[in-house]
Amino acid sequence: MLSRRLMIAASFCGLWAVSGCSGTPAKETPTGVKGIVTLAGKPLDEGTVSFSNSATGNAAVAQLGAEGKFTVTGGVVPGEYKVTITPPTPTPDNPTPKASAIPEKYRNEATSELKAKISSGANDLKFDLN
Repeated sequence: MLSRRLMIAASFCGLWAVSGCSGTPAKETPTGVKGIVTLAGKPLDEGTVSFSNSATGNAAVAQLGAEGKFTVTGGVVPGEYKVTITPPTPTPDNPTPKASAIPEKYRNEATSELKAKISSGANDLKFDLN
């Protein structure tokens, strides 16, 4: 009788392990995100685009380049994100970056109105700051 109970328990545990019911959600695979940022219709070619989701803790960052384009290296986990656009920060190569025209409201997550819904597959975004 005891061995039968052990066999049933072992079978249940084996099925549970194989089915993937570990109690923790599966991690989603990051997906491609690229885009362009413009300021009053003109490409913004300096600064940083940041994506953050305070509920999940997911975040990603990309540098703005030529023609206002950015690509998130490593991708972004699908979900809803607040987006901020910040000016270049001082670096050893550029200790005093030029003054930025990026409006203050886009520089802070609390005041930025920018949002992005990232879905599986390629995401091509456009943010026009005014």
